[in-house]
Amino acid sequence: MTHSIEDYYKKIEVLHQRAIELHRERYKKAGTFDSTKCQFLVDDIKYMARLICETDVDMDRDFGK
Repeated sequence: MTHSIEDYYKKIEVLHQRAIELHRERYKKAGTFDSTKCQFLVDDIKYMARLICETDVDMDRDFGK
């Protein structure tokens, strides 16, 4: 199955949001960070990166289709 550029972009946007969440958790100003949550986010980011890597993109598909 192929995806549009928009679908591909949305996957990368979610990956970026997870990375921001990881950064914020790891570098909290108050208290200590939750290492279990950080590891979960790292694993999730790796999984999503593999999905993005394996995604076929249809360059001829128009936006919104």
